[in-house]
Amino acid sequence: MKPRKEDQLRVEKLSTLLRSHSYKYHVLDAPEIEDSEYDVLFQELLSLEEKFPELLSKASPTQRVGSKPLSGFKKITHGSQMLSLDNAFSIKDLKDFDKRVKERLVLGEDLEYCCEPKLDGVAVNLIYKNGFLDKAATRGDGTTGEDITHNIKTLHSVPLELLKNKDVPAVPTSLEIRGEVFIESSEFKKINRKLEEEEKKPFANPRNAAAGSLRQLDPKITASRPLKLFIHGYGGSNSSIEEVPNNQFGMLQLFKKWGLPINPETETANGIESCIDYFSKIERKRKTLPYEIDGVVYKVNNFNLQQRMGKVSRAPRWAIARKFPAETGKTVINSISFQVGRLGSITPVADLEPIKVGGVTISNASLHNFDEIDRLDVREGDVVIIKRAGDVIPQVTKVDLKDSVKRKSKIKQPKTCPSCNSELFRDEGVAALRCLKGQECPAQLVEVIKHFVSRNAMNIDGLGDKIIRLFIDKKIIKTVSDLYKIKEVDIISLEGFASKSSSNLIKSIKASKDTSLQRFIYALGIREVGEATAFNLASNFKEIKRLMQASKEDLIEINDIGPVAAGFIFDFFSDKNSIELVDELISLGLKLTSPQTDNSSEFSGKTIVITGSFTSFSRNELKEQLIIRGAKVTSSISAKTDFLISGEKPGSKLSKAEDLNIKTLKEKEVIDLLI
Repeated sequence: MKPRKEDQLRVEKLSTLLRSHSYKYHVLDAPEIEDSEYDVLFQELLSLEEKFPELLSKASPTQRVGSKPLSGFKKITHGSQMLSLDNAFSIKDLKDFDKRVKERLVLGEDLEYCCEPKLDGVAVNLIYKNGFLDKAATRGDGTTGEDITHNIKTLHSVPLELLKNKDVPAVPTSLEIRGEVFIESSEFKKINRKLEEEEKKPFANPRNAAAGSLRQLDPKITASRPLKLFIHGYGGSNSSIEEVPNNQFGMLQLFKKWGLPINPETETANGIESCIDYFSKIERKRKTLPYEIDGVVYKVNNFNLQQRMGKVSRAPRWAIARKFPAETGKTVINSISFQVGRLGSITPVADLEPIKVGGVTISNASLHNFDEIDRLDVREGDVVIIKRAGDVIPQVTKVDLKDSVKRKSKIKQPKTCPSCNSELFRDEGVAALRCLKGQECPAQLVEVIKHFVSRNAMNIDGLGDKIIRLFIDKKIIKTVSDLYKIKEVDIISLEGFASKSSSNLIKSIKASKDTSLQRFIYALGIREVGEATAFNLASNFKEIKRLMQASKEDLIEINDIGPVAAGFIFDFFSDKNSIELVDELISLGLKLTSPQTDNSSEFSGKTIVITGSFTSFSRNELKEQLIIRGAKVTSSISAKTDFLISGEKPGSKLSKAEDLNIKTLKEKEVIDLLI
């Protein structure tokens, strides 16, 4: 069937509408429609393109995650060299730089600089041909990088086609621009928490997470990562310099009009003293910014002056980065111990002489795995460098060999589990050693029970870490199901238990038998199954037996469940021990209700918008909690919005909510309501 004229016009209109709304959401931070409305338009466009493939454009909003996995990365040569930056570490260094620039240009007056935060991300080069995204590459060696076009297309902040407007200069037929791909701090924490739950090595910092995400051969994996982009540089075009703004700041504003995202903190500064003031301002704001930065970049604003300055080696003479003081410290490793995780992985942990880094006292740091120990060649008694960037997990980055004079012998990998003494195994291609005894291992059993009884799982009050370990030591608990076999007479004589505390614990255990299906699924501790996934599983299958009988294909069809998670879920319910555990728990009286809206929640049935960043949770974590409580979470403020939840740096949504007289909740108020 050939498309009609009206079909073609509708596809064009839908594509234009979706690109416009994406621009307003990702670049201007001023969405005009709700997510649900955007989804309806998107699905209509997708249906038309599937029906009429000849109407599919390479710039269609539907083409962000359409390519197949690659077998490897091709090389791309940049149109102009992607230069690195020299560093300044003090006001003196910065003033010396300004002096050198003036001397070379033979200028007596103050220079205008373009100033912007220095993101700790991954440099990329984008090439647009005739206004369409043609190629994207990593920086590489500055001359040649890797082709990551298939992955860059998954970033919603990157336009597949630049905007055209009669009031905006025409887009050059060939345009090369530079930017920085990054992950916001809250999203980074969420990624690492998930990795730790899966007992995988967390990313050292947001930059590593962004780099790893960009170098995925499967673009669907990249699309699942919350990557963002800010454009910060002009690589060249086939237009003469007169046809485009003749300065860095003006060029960035033009990029924004073309639909490209730029850092809103970018400013101009006249003279070096103003540059110093800008640095102080950004340093004060550093902790409130949603992303990590490690300094400020200064560029001579005028392009003609940049050309006159030229470059030396691989760095321009007209730009410099002033770095913040490093959040590092030096201390001694007193000892190295081995911890057993909930899923059996063995993690080496360094016990440190306490040291204050980044305003926090650090007394231990994970060494992640034995490959990391070998790489660092770290030993007990060594003097080491500790790094803590932002709120990232403390990390041992280096051994100070100069100060580590009397080194002890190398750390040997344990052959047996430090908890149960069983043989350890290491799967091919995996860094972590693993104990396979499951709940037969006391250390694993402790972690399994802690998760099972936690507030968002079975919510058994009164079972803290100390009491769980006591019950295991006294053989009162040998498996999860034993929790529901405990009698008051078994525990009343134990240290720390009186008649009332024993009675309260038994009541709490009994009360937990009446729970929701989603809480129970989450409590089982299946890999890749967080609260939101548990809620989705419960909503779809309604009964635990139906979930246990589901195939991998059944699981993949569920929203937000990919092949990896589906595999873990299927394997869990295929395991004999898991089946027996669930059956026994049900026989002990657990009653599981299917998901239903929590009408008692303040958020039930409400339309909520979230803006800004938070200390206690990421925006996605908050969204999950609200959905579980029956709320509808949207992206844009309208008259239909019931609440705006506002964190740090809320942006324009806060003022719009005030204009519409919409109730605003702060982080503490939200926490109180959630609890």
